[in-house]
Amino acid sequence: MYDKGSIKMLIAGVGGQGVVYTTNLLVEAALLAGIPVATSEIHGLSQRAGSVVAGLTFGEKTFGFVQRGSADMLIGLEPLEAQRCLPYLNRGSMAVIDTYKILPFAVNAGKASYPDSEQFESYLSKHLAVVRFIKDIDQLVETKRRNIYLLGIASTLKNFPLEGKFIEMAILNKSSRSDQKNAEIFNLARRIEKEKTSVHE
Repeated sequence: MYDKGSIKMLIAGVGGQGVVYTTNLLVEAALLAGIPVATSEIHGLSQRAGSVVAGLTFGEKTFGFVQRGSADMLIGLEPLEAQRCLPYLNRGSMAVIDTYKILPFAVNAGKASYPDSEQFESYLSKHLAVVRFIKDIDQLVETKRRNIYLLGIASTLKNFPLEGKFIEMAILNKSSRSDQKNAEIFNLARRIEKEKTSVHE
């Protein structure tokens, strides 16, 4: 839960995964909570399946720009896109990363190979304060809602800048049947993560 100072966050994925939707939800939730928020320019929107990264900062004197080595949190909707954000993380960073791969054009065309995900996961596990790798959720959530599931997991982490109730309010403010389903997925993820945490305490 946000207290004082600022929290810097990156959301990374590929076009079509919901980086913009997730960013907008967090901005609206922050406004509902009365927390100052700013976003940086979002890159990569012109090409579907191209890299998309958004930066957000929460707190006083916030300006949206996330400098290298300064990100407090990363929400990675795709493992390779999360890996591209490595220079922005530090030993105090937290990360929630979906392990579901979306192969770039060059990999599909046989002109490049997909980086070693296991090596990346091992590195992050050793060098970040908190990291959650999201696996085996195909039976729980459809592909187009995986971003909401990750957001639910992220919202349970210590020092996350927003209470879950404000994110749920932001989702429901859109008032469509689809957004009702998104709220269910968001709360499902929160419940599952809290149950896991309580078992390990």
